[in-house]
Amino acid sequence: MKNNILYSFRRCPYAIRARWALLNTNQVVELREVALKNKPIELIQISEKGTVPVLKTSLNKVIDESLDIMIWCIKKSNSNALFDDKNYDQLQEVFSLIKTNDNIFKYHLDRFKYASRFNYEESETHYSSAMKILLSLNNRLKEFSSVGKPLFLVDAKETLADWAIWPFVRQFRIADIKKFDQNDEIKYLRIWLNYYFTHEKYPMVMKKNEPWSKQNLPLFFG
Repeated sequence: MKNNILYSFRRCPYAIRARWALLNTNQVVELREVALKNKPIELIQISEKGTVPVLKTSLNKVIDESLDIMIWCIKKSNSNALFDDKNYDQLQEVFSLIKTNDNIFKYHLDRFKYASRFNYEESETHYSSAMKILLSLNNRLKEFSSVGKPLFLVDAKETLADWAIWPFVRQFRIADIKKFDQNDEIKYLRIWLNYYFTHEKYPMVMKKNEPWSKQNLPLFFG
């Protein structure tokens, strides 16, 4: 029987959210850690863009977008509360948040976190733009907290939006940990992020692995 195969990179937020979804929906994959400066030909052969994550299923279906991998996981496990495609309003809200994260927040995050690669003089502008998005997420969580509801982004219930966004907030925090942790303006967002940091499965998702090669024994994840 063929295995599901995931090409991944430990620190990439897109790969983190794919691994998080796989692990939390009990989908087992052969994990292949990719060295970005020496990508395996097997990855290039199945995905022209050559970026992680890429999932090759046991049925030879190739899924090379992290969000699509997450949805595949959720649908296979029938976790409808995370992705309820019958609840149109909730679905629109979930995808609106993810779109803002992936298209706008990530843009500013990169230009703040990796300022030396872009225009260093504009790093604070990008920081402020990213913070506006984080503050909007914090305010959503604050509203739920004020009425005693769980701290999740949509309807106070854990959804695809939470899973898709937290790895990027993690990356933002890493850029200046002290500044993030001492910022009371995002108090509720910090509590929300800490839920994932302290989750029993977090160490499994973030475990360091050697780059994959054909000579290695298969490494199973999930």
